[in-house]
Amino acid sequence: MMSDDTVTEWPMAGRNTELDRIEAAVARGHGALLTGVPGVGKSRLLRASLRRAAAQGAEVRLVSGAGMCGAEVSSLFTGWGSASGREQPDASRHLLDETFPSRRTPSADGLQGQFVLGLDDAHCLAPGFAARLRAGVAEGRLTLVAAVRAGVPAPDGIHRLWVERLVERVEIGELDRSAAADVVHARLGGHVSAAAQERLWQLTHGNALLLTELADSALADGSLRREDGTWLWDGLNGRPAGRLTDMVHLRLGHLSPDERRLVQMIALAEPLEAELSAVAELAHAVEALDSRGLITAELSGLRLRLRLAYPLYRPVLVSSLPELTGLRLRRRLADALEDTGLRRDDDVLRMVVLRIDAGQLPCAEQLQCAARTALRRLRFALAERLCLLALAASDADVPGLTLLRGRALEGQGRQAEAETLFAAVSAADAPTAPAVWAEAVQARSENLAWGLHLVQDAVTVLDEAVATAPEADLGPLQGTRTVMMLLGDRLEEAAAMGETVLAEPRDPAVVQRVLPPAAFAHNELGDAVGALSLLQRCRPEPETWSDEARLAHQLVAACAALQTGAVAVAAAVLDGLPAQDADDDRTGELWTASVRARLYRSSGRFTEGIALLRRVSAMPDTRDWLTTRAWRLAQMAGALAEVGEHAEAMRILVEVRAEESGTVRYPLAADGVAMERALVLAHVGDFAGALHDALELGERAAAAGRAFQALGALHLAARIGEARAVAERASDLAEHLDSGLAELQAEHVRALADADGDALSELAERFELSGLLPLAAEASAQACRAHQAAGRHRKSRAARSVCQELLQRFGGTLPVWAALDAQGPEQSAELTGREREVAALAASGLSNQDVADRLGVSVRTVENHLHRAYGKLGVTTRADLARHLDSRLPTDGFGAAPAPGRGRAPRALDPAPPTPGTPGRRPGRTGAATP
Repeated sequence: MMSDDTVTEWPMAGRNTELDRIEAAVARGHGALLTGVPGVGKSRLLRASLRRAAAQGAEVRLVSGAGMCGAEVSSLFTGWGSASGREQPDASRHLLDETFPSRRTPSADGLQGQFVLGLDDAHCLAPGFAARLRAGVAEGRLTLVAAVRAGVPAPDGIHRLWVERLVERVEIGELDRSAAADVVHARLGGHVSAAAQERLWQLTHGNALLLTELADSALADGSLRREDGTWLWDGLNGRPAGRLTDMVHLRLGHLSPDERRLVQMIALAEPLEAELSAVAELAHAVEALDSRGLITAELSGLRLRLRLAYPLYRPVLVSSLPELTGLRLRRRLADALEDTGLRRDDDVLRMVVLRIDAGQLPCAEQLQCAARTALRRLRFALAERLCLLALAASDADVPGLTLLRGRALEGQGRQAEAETLFAAVSAADAPTAPAVWAEAVQARSENLAWGLHLVQDAVTVLDEAVATAPEADLGPLQGTRTVMMLLGDRLEEAAAMGETVLAEPRDPAVVQRVLPPAAFAHNELGDAVGALSLLQRCRPEPETWSDEARLAHQLVAACAALQTGAVAVAAAVLDGLPAQDADDDRTGELWTASVRARLYRSSGRFTEGIALLRRVSAMPDTRDWLTTRAWRLAQMAGALAEVGEHAEAMRILVEVRAEESGTVRYPLAADGVAMERALVLAHVGDFAGALHDALELGERAAAAGRAFQALGALHLAARIGEARAVAERASDLAEHLDSGLAELQAEHVRALADADGDALSELAERFELSGLLPLAAEASAQACRAHQAAGRHRKSRAARSVCQELLQRFGGTLPVWAALDAQGPEQSAELTGREREVAALAASGLSNQDVADRLGVSVRTVENHLHRAYGKLGVTTRADLARHLDSRLPTDGFGAAPAPGRGRAPRALDPAPPTPGTPGRRPGRTGAATP
């Protein structure tokens, strides 16, 4: 149940951008037309915008187009929009004509005197009323804020409102993950776990109506609960509540028999291929449902796959199926899938589940294949159910199924039961095939380490197995040994494993298991170049490498490229990854999201990184050496802090602490979490706490040999105020690292310690060339302050200008420790007319003498004007001056710059436009002026 401090109405959260647009349109007297699919919150936005208008002095009224039809409409607005354009007699005027008989214009006193009409369901208006309403808006009698449903024909009068620019069209989309999180948090009055937020979003795709109904339903049944100050939700539990079911059926509306059969089949086996015989015969229903937005179609290879528009529809439709109808449709779909030849594992899994739910038992081989696919999708309870059914068959593969069942138990948190099964299959005297035995040893050691936290026991099991295993079965064992070295913080041993397996011809099964984690160890030791070299010496072959191993190879290469400072190379590697089916490879989705989020954050694409990390936050943790759930949550906290969402970042850190308490300590990941925690503290202004954590992390990581992680911690400490104290240590660490990024970080620390403005400006250029835009902007801001402190005001202004341009390019802001004070009047002053003339002529290529001759003044006067212009514009050379004027001066309509003395003078604070393509060095950014 909800606590007493929560509100009863869903708050208007997550829609500030849309509300601000509507408010601005109303203030200009234009009004707004809100369009969107049902359930996105148009009506609530409409009411909220009217409340804002009323608060500013406007007189408002809210009506609904759905209730203004038929004969009732004939008497409305009769005096508006007549053919002659003249007013009708007083007796025939509508009340609004009498109250607001003349044009209204925005006043200086907010919206005083304006009439704002809110019209919901404007698409339901009768055409005659819509035409009169349009005429009233055109005559300036009122400001209109109307809501219409997307995809539904609106009356011509409503359509003409935005075509004729009488109102501004505002598209209201579904809430993205961050906006939905804001809404749920505001409603519940406390922190909502990242996993709960993601589950709510996944079922509703951010549709505001579905989101609120689902959350209220979960509150009512107690599944959405508060524990230790955090709201938790594990997902739908059983049959959806009656109100939720009724609402979904209302959303689906009237369906023909074929349409109803189609949505029921999609609910039973989505994604459903349009080419299946059971679906192909309903092609007309597919088109009809797609046109109404009730289903979606997506291409997957050569298959056209159908899904319900919202995943929430699925449990509602399945639970509402009559029993006999459900049996018939399940058997029909299972037959159709088998007719395709079951070429994909996904087809087998869906067919098997349909058969079981229809009362038919597939063969043991099909059950085992389906269990393996369910495990890959992290559907552990289903995998266990399938294993138990298969084990009951007379021809069951008992060792293989026992191994699969053990993995299913482990995934459900039943590690002790899993240990019993793994030990039985991996026993020396067990009648097990060698490949299954080796896999059982691997599974047992992983369960001992990650699940039961018995890392040394896991190492002992592996060592004993490797000593007796034949060469052909060493692949999974050696790969797991390498991972155990990572888990035990024995990075040098793990890195050496890569050299060992490449030193002599080895079975590809061994190489593909060992090489990615070994290269990862190289990278974390600070040898990014060595990691890339190791990976390049053995390219993954599709014929012999598994999909998981090939993905790991490419993701470690992307991590190493990032560490060298080659953001563009890392992006190219990630963009070159084959398309993933998120439903089929959940571990791959986790890995890719984690690495790609690092890339996005380093280049200033924080919002995209947050969205990726939110998407995978509800996935269960896995035995993972590349990332952990706590580390991913900490990454999300860091990214949230970087965009100014400090409160949520701190709440996520509480979750991280709880997550860490229940898992085995993985030093590399634990220190990754510590780094993110220090970053969050710095962003929220707790510099003392951030410095303490960063310096402690630097010492710990350095002692463990993780030099790059140690340098990153010292770099953060230097950025927030301890540069002098850590400069020597940072330089020592960088000397032993083969990493371009490490070199940049160490030089940044030294420049901060020396307060060297020129060095900081040069570093800003190098950060920019590497694609590290946030660090480039920060270094420019620090150069601005260093130059200002040294009395070099012109260079300070130039650095400020560069900083603002960089911030505009990635749409970010400076962190609190690097924020600049607002410029004073002298720094933002505009050029005088004569200064503009001199500047424009000098920028065109004329010498000082030529300019003096042209204007009839002395050379000394020209030099004085240029000196002042340089200072006001924050530039230092004629090349910078030309570039600045070209981008600032208004054109005459044909693309040419205005003649000297015309137009608006450029201002030093105006942000420069983004530079397309690869960033390049700006000439003369730190050089001396040459008038």
